[in-house]
Amino acid sequence: MNKIIKFLALGGIVWLCAEYMDGISIIGGYKYALIAAIVLAIVNTFIRPILAILSFPITIVTFGLFSFVLTAGSVMIMDYFVDSISIASFWWALALGVIISFAGSTLDKILNADRKLDHNRTRGPQINRPHKKNEEFSDYQEVD
Repeated sequence: MNKIIKFLALGGIVWLCAEYMDGISIIGGYKYALIAAIVLAIVNTFIRPILAILSFPITIVTFGLFSFVLTAGSVMIMDYFVDSISIASFWWALALGVIISFAGSTLDKILNADRKLDHNRTRGPQINRPHKKNEEFSDYQEVD
């Protein structure tokens, strides 16, 4: 259920970005924004890890900044596969990728917070017992 909610919300984010950002356009409305979000999830699941492994040395040299290039690249791959979305340039792809990443992280935090609350309710009360101190030896003993 959480995956469906996340895809619907990310489709809305893509649609809102297309509405308010000049370099991103969607022909056909929310349905194609939802398709774009699903295709982006597939790209991030299968293609991005391969690219991340191949570009690991560059990422280390640039102190992680190359991961932004991977984010923009993932969005541009999504743009290639979804005909109804058009992204004007690398910078617009980077902006959309950063917004989608931030929104996805926020959604994960919100959706997993409910799961943590449910988990804590089913575990029962926690019993805090003091630890027994090992009294056989002191911290420092002089040996003759």
